[in-house]
Amino acid sequence: MLQVRQLTKRFGGLVAVDAVDFDVAQGEIFGLIGPNGAGKTTLFSLVAGALPPDAGEILFEGRSLAGMGSAGICGRGLARTFQIPQTFASMTVLESIMAGAMLHHRRIDAARAAASAVAQRVGLGRRLDVPTPALTTAEKKRLEVGRALATQPRMLLLDEVLAGLNSSEVGAMLELIRTLRGEGMTVLFVEHNMEAVMGICDRLVVMDTGRKIADGPPQEVMRDAAVVRAYLGDAATEVQHA
Repeated sequence: MLQVRQLTKRFGGLVAVDAVDFDVAQGEIFGLIGPNGAGKTTLFSLVAGALPPDAGEILFEGRSLAGMGSAGICGRGLARTFQIPQTFASMTVLESIMAGAMLHHRRIDAARAAASAVAQRVGLGRRLDVPTPALTTAEKKRLEVGRALATQPRMLLLDEVLAGLNSSEVGAMLELIRTLRGEGMTVLFVEHNMEAVMGICDRLVVMDTGRKIADGPPQEVMRDAAVVRAYLGDAATEVQHA
């Protein structure tokens, strides 16, 4: 469904993403992980259209996303969330989700109906009239997912959607992601919560210093010596093989 080929991004002399390749199959929950500074956030931003690549290409359903930008990519069926929820302080929950629904529903009544249905879907059905600043962190995260879903995507790009949540809130968010996958959604997400990643992802790509160092099923990837070294250092690798 998504193909990334030799994707490269430079910031001056720093190569933040270095000729990275990976594929995401339709219906997969695909995790993008790595230690701080690995380049995963930059790679996520390239796929989402927030940054232009310096080299390589991104194909979605066989068509290039080159030059489309965030709005164009969203219109093609890839919708993203933000690590820090981008709430509109002057809007209610319903109005915020309507902002996404307006991509396909130009009539206000149709957008309102679609947004209400999405709010129910993400567990905010009883919070429609609540101003977004009054939401809890977990609710703001759900609002981010809801606004993305309102654009009617075929693939969700989730940026650390579990950050700042307690264990019960993490469990509820993971259940929502599983439900969406059960409905046919494809998910790519950047995440630091390794326990969650191991439990929900079908496949992982691990990055370190801008390069892809592993790609495969979670249990297999986390046994890879290069991955252990990237997260824990050379001493951990030596212990692993002792």
